Amino acid sequence: MNTIFLSLTFFLVGIITIIQAFPVHGTKPDGSETTIIDFSKTISSSWQIVNDGVMGGVSRSSFKPHEDGYAVFSGILSLKNNGGFASVRAQSRQAADLSAFDGLAIQAMGDGKVYCIRLRTIQNGRGTWYTYEARFQTTAGEWGTYLVPYTAFKPEFRGSRLRGVPNLNPNAIIEIGFMIQDKQEGDFRLAIKELNGFKN
Repeated sequence: MNTIFLSLTFFLVGIITIIQAFPVHGTKPDGSETTIIDFSKTISSSWQIVNDGVMGGVSRSSFKPHEDGYAVFSGILSLKNNGGFASVRAQSRQAADLSAFDGLAIQAMGDGKVYCIRLRTIQNGRGTWYTYEARFQTTAGEWGTYLVPYTAFKPEFRGSRLRGVPNLNPNAIIEIGFMIQDKQEGDFRLAIKELNGFKN
C-alpha cells in the first residue's frame, strides 16, 4: 500500500502555514475508497470559519477536534439581518489533483439537516470566484457514509446557481469546505470522521 502526501500551503487568517493538508493515505481493504482527509489528524486551526457576519448576519459556528477521533462543525444559524449561512473551509495555494476518483465520500454524523460540501478550483491559472457545491441529507444521531459524485457538484455564488461556467475539474482543487444554509435556522452539529475519494 503506497502512501502519497500532498503537501499544501494554506493561507488562513493572514498567516501562511505549511501542513499536510489533503494527504491520500491509501486504499481501504476493499479497494473502494481512499482517505483524503482524516479528521482525527487534521489541524483544526488550519480551517477557517466564514459565517454570514461578512454580510451583516449573526450566525455563529466553530470547528473543533473531538477526543473520540473526529472533528465537529457546529453552531447556530440565524436568519437575522438577511443572514443565513455558516461555513468552514481550508484553502491552498497549490492545487490538489483528486481526479483519480469519481467523487467524495463523507463519513459523518449529522442532526437531520442538509449540509453542503464545497470545492473551489483553479481554472485558466486562477482560483474561481465561485464554488462548486453539493448537498447531502444527514440522518440525526447516526454515523453514515454520504457518497457525493463529482457530477453532483454545481457552480454557485452566494446561494445562486450559475450558468455558462465549466463543470467541476477535480484535478485542480484549492479549497474544501462544509456549509449549512437553505434557511435551516437554529442549532446545528455535523461530526466528520473522514473525507474519502471513491471509485464507482
